[in-house]
Amino acid sequence: MIFKENLFKNKSFIITGASSGIGAHISLTLNKLGAKIIAIGRDKNKLLSQKKQAKNPDDFIIISKDLSNFENIDKWTLELAKEYEGFDGAVLAAGIAQPLGINSPYYTDSAKEIFNINYFGNLQILKGLINKKAKTKDGASFIWISSTASKTPGKGLSSYGASKAAINAAVKSIALEIAPKYRINSILPGFIKTPLTEIGFDSEPFENSYPLGIGKVENISPLVCFLLSNASSWITGQEIIIDGGGESL
Repeated sequence: MIFKENLFKNKSFIITGASSGIGAHISLTLNKLGAKIIAIGRDKNKLLSQKKQAKNPDDFIIISKDLSNFENIDKWTLELAKEYEGFDGAVLAAGIAQPLGINSPYYTDSAKEIFNINYFGNLQILKGLINKKAKTKDGASFIWISSTASKTPGKGLSSYGASKAAINAAVKSIALEIAPKYRINSILPGFIKTPLTEIGFDSEPFENSYPLGIGKVENISPLVCFLLSNASSWITGQEIIIDGGGESL
């Protein structure tokens, strides 16, 4: 870890998708650097497993929540912010991928499910946090995990890619709305080995596509730490690609 110890002491962040993959590693990394983490995910057992690994488990609060039922999540988030007396930012990492061709009879239902979590669920968390009543701290930074698939989605990834492209567009607009009080950026990872990609994707086609090799979750967390820190205080509304120099998904 290249960041100084207790970099995020007395800071608190909400992390969605914290039960596994990129979100889990980010949660544990920020906690190790002194932050209080509100780790949100669908699988309580997986969240408990992450808590056991946390360096500061007392500051690793787990909440089981399904973001696909997004209608009132902004209000729920507002109450959460009040309970913890405001946050210093959030990482919106919750997401699903269901590779499926447009001719599938389940295509539209799948697309709705993908958007409900990847876009609307995370958007509602963000909406709750930027509510004035949430008392989110001045200078707060928000990060939304997108994907290089938002640029060039592969075969069967039209819905997934579209949901990630929606994130990129929203971040650029929202950045203008919340400045100068808050910042928001999106990170676009290339192919990362996670439980999600191991189930839904064949990594073999990408083995020779990345000069620096296929990505790991620990390749993403340092960029997150930078964007949440004051060192990035003049960066907002950006979509930052991190893909090992490789081709997009």
